[in-house]
Amino acid sequence: MKLTITILRWIARFLGIFLFLFFIWFAIQIGSPDLNMMSEQEIKLFSANVIMLMGLIAVWKFEFIGSLLLISGYLYFAITNYSFWNGPVFPTFLFLGLLHLLCWSLSSFTKVKNNKISLLIFLN
Repeated sequence: MKLTITILRWIARFLGIFLFLFFIWFAIQIGSPDLNMMSEQEIKLFSANVIMLMGLIAVWKFEFIGSLLLISGYLYFAITNYSFWNGPVFPTFLFLGLLHLLCWSLSSFTKVKNNKISLLIFLN
């Protein structure tokens, strides 16, 4: 079970690195956006992308918090864009968030003995 969790975690991390580099490559090619020239919806979509990218970074140290950032960032993106399935790239953030949440829950709750749950479990 521990090996399966480790393999799933590294698959999710590898896909996360790929997505992060993909978005950074676009940011370098296009340049920094001018927030004064963007519409309100574009600013919301940009902030959702920033939340998802922060989730990709946070998931390396704090898997629970990073997965929540990935899932909430994608849901914010989907609500702002009025569509849940936004092409092949953006749903990958949701998939990665759910995969990291699964790995976190499987690894955290196998450590819990005698039904003692503390708040520190959310930071491991």
